[in-house]
Amino acid sequence: MDLIKIYNRLPIFIQNLALTFEGHKIQKLRYGKDFRRSFHDFMSRNQWSYEQKCKYRDKQLVKMIEHCYKTVPYYKKTFDALGIDYRSIKCLEDLKILPVINKQIVKDNYQDFFSTDYQLNNLIELHTSGTSGSGLTFYMDKKAHADVWAQVWRGNNNIGLKRKTWCACFNGRPIVPKEQTKPPFYRVNRAGRQIMFSSFHLNETAFANYFHALNKYKPKWIQSYPSSLVPFAQYMIDNSLVLNYSIEIVTLSSESVTLEMCKKIEKAFGVYPIQNYAQVEAVATFRQRLDKTIYVDEDFSAVEFIDTGVDNLCRIVGTTLTNYAMPLLRYDTKDLATYEETSEGRKILTIDGRTEDYIKLKDGNIMRRLSRIFHEQTNISEAQIIQKSLDLLEIHVVTGKNYGKDDEKKLIEDVDSYLLNRISYKIIYDEEIHKTKSGKFKFIISEI
Repeated sequence: MDLIKIYNRLPIFIQNLALTFEGHKIQKLRYGKDFRRSFHDFMSRNQWSYEQKCKYRDKQLVKMIEHCYKTVPYYKKTFDALGIDYRSIKCLEDLKILPVINKQIVKDNYQDFFSTDYQLNNLIELHTSGTSGSGLTFYMDKKAHADVWAQVWRGNNNIGLKRKTWCACFNGRPIVPKEQTKPPFYRVNRAGRQIMFSSFHLNETAFANYFHALNKYKPKWIQSYPSSLVPFAQYMIDNSLVLNYSIEIVTLSSESVTLEMCKKIEKAFGVYPIQNYAQVEAVATFRQRLDKTIYVDEDFSAVEFIDTGVDNLCRIVGTTLTNYAMPLLRYDTKDLATYEETSEGRKILTIDGRTEDYIKLKDGNIMRRLSRIFHEQTNISEAQIIQKSLDLLEIHVVTGKNYGKDDEKKLIEDVDSYLLNRISYKIIYDEEIHKTKSGKFKFIISEI
């Protein structure tokens, strides 16, 4: 049964009820007893010095390494094959003796990454696609999941947010049917205190509706992908529109953010946006403070910056300190950053690797977040979309070893469902996707 198709046929008020019901389930999953304990622990470390946080990180790292060697088949085999004594790893610097892994290695050795201490039916299933277009089904134990959200809400608390704060969300979930052409282009999740705006309807009709909805509901907080909010901000600026109330906080995630984007958002909404960096695998997290500086959350994961040799850019490589069920050690996020050491911690200067271009359509609309096409494509290693003209997209795909006819059929179905005949495309199978000198590639390239 395709629940999305059923949802799309429902009246809007029933869709709101469905989202509220799902929101209640999410609230219950995220914010139970484990969350409250974890949040208390994270807040107790809030004022620790950089040195204290590093000592805590290394202590947790030692526990994780021992656990991986004793209960995770992949790491047992890796340590033994390389002749590494797990007890020799006592701090972040010592991780260098281990090889870096990536998403494809995890997929190729999938079952061996699960700890024998956990049963699959007791774990929380998550999905990631990322800017590479390569899907991965990922699992966390309940304590690790609580730690993720405790860490998120420590950061939110530090910039003045509370869980009861109503939020306007401009994220990637298809909560409004893509075929819909008339407002409203948003839905309401009352359990999660969210007004959820469609990131798939980025046109003037939708923007006018978004502006009306913000004035109606008056959420104090906006959470968004940058590439969803910036076009709306531009619409408000171009039409000299000013909200009839004050936005207090804007937070951005999942994509790179430029200074120009921040200035545009600040001009439209009257507040400078706060950036957050993380990933579903939860191996590296950076959070921005109210003074606009960004630092590594040292007590959440063990983050390494590996020099690429190009313009001071470093690969962001992370190790979990919390997920004992499916732990990742030295996991390459495929994102890039520049940073500097300070007395307060490792300060992030730039984050690169999550910028998405828009796909432009003949009618003047734009399409974005096309990575969702590959959300369930676990047998695709990498994908890249190149816009050749207003009439044609090239979808370049590098397949994994298990890719077959069923995967191709599903890919075509997902592309057709997303594009809705608004632009033609052809799928091209490649041996590899072109990378930059630093090993990064853009998911969407526009040649127009």
